[in-house]
Amino acid sequence: MNAIDWRRVFRIAGVVLVVLAALWFASLIPKTIALFLIAAFVAFGLQPLVVKLQERKMPRMAAIAIVYTLLILAIVMGLLFIVPLTVDQVSSLASNAPSYLSGIQSWLLDGEAWLRERIPNLKIPENVFDFGKLTGGNVGTLATATLANATAILGNVFYSLLICFSALILSIFFLTNDHQIAESFAAMFPERRRATARKLSAEITALFGSYISGQIIVSTITGVVVALLSWAVGFKFALLLGIITAVAYSIPIFGMLVAQIIALVLCAPQGVGCVLWVQAIMFGMARISDNILVPKIMGDSVGVSPIGVMFAVFAGGELFGLPGLLLGIPAAALIKILWRYFVTPWLHRQMDGPAAGTG
Repeated sequence: MNAIDWRRVFRIAGVVLVVLAALWFASLIPKTIALFLIAAFVAFGLQPLVVKLQERKMPRMAAIAIVYTLLILAIVMGLLFIVPLTVDQVSSLASNAPSYLSGIQSWLLDGEAWLRERIPNLKIPENVFDFGKLTGGNVGTLATATLANATAILGNVFYSLLICFSALILSIFFLTNDHQIAESFAAMFPERRRATARKLSAEITALFGSYISGQIIVSTITGVVVALLSWAVGFKFALLLGIITAVAYSIPIFGMLVAQIIALVLCAPQGVGCVLWVQAIMFGMARISDNILVPKIMGDSVGVSPIGVMFAVFAGGELFGLPGLLLGIPAAALIKILWRYFVTPWLHRQMDGPAAGTG
């Protein structure tokens, strides 16, 4: 029987304790961790654009300056034009909520009558689709409560904007000091492992960069096309639907399904024709994005199997909510890379060791 290598056991135990201590400390400062994570993802998303400009013989600092100038211009344009229009559409939707709910209720009552006529033995609870209470005092109560909490809402918005601005500044630091950060990461490993650590760092950066930037581009194109075509067919909340579609498309598997259900509810007051047109637009654009835009823009950027994608999305959503849904796939790809670098070699050593000793 082989003797236990206690030094190796103690080293592994020490690493585990350090990792657990780091996770415990991170749990004490969630806002700071969130700030650094947002900044890191912004830097990851902009890194491919900076690299593209560098490939055109442009100095890195100049490339970073151009990319951030374009990003800031896009943010300003959004704040000046898109945000006010979206607020107007949301306000219109909220103020007309009772009439919209009445329209939806009439649809549901017609469907209930159709079912009762054709399936006499079907048991449907009475008044199950009665929205009278909701369209009356409850909506007013909800509006009053919302106004009463306006100060808290504005405070949260201001804090969110402060976090985003701070993350934007911090992401510039990440991009301008990427080499130093990579070397600091490599310095955490023994000398003989640092080349592997540098390769691992570069692979992780390329993975997250290509996925985040590609997903943003594809989702934005999908949302813009849906908004424009929905507006062209006369849908009142086309901009709001475009934003919902852009966010939903970034959630794999069921994001677009949820967006189409929301669109169905929003379109119902404008009639069957509007519902069919908008549903056709969303379904068709999603298929174009899946089969043309994603292969062209993103390619096989994560290398995770379809089963792995499904598991990552559901597990991420269950553990972390919306952030888990959005980042479940790159997180799964990261685990796959770390497994290949650290676990696979160890398993090979364990399996090949006895065979080598008996040969």
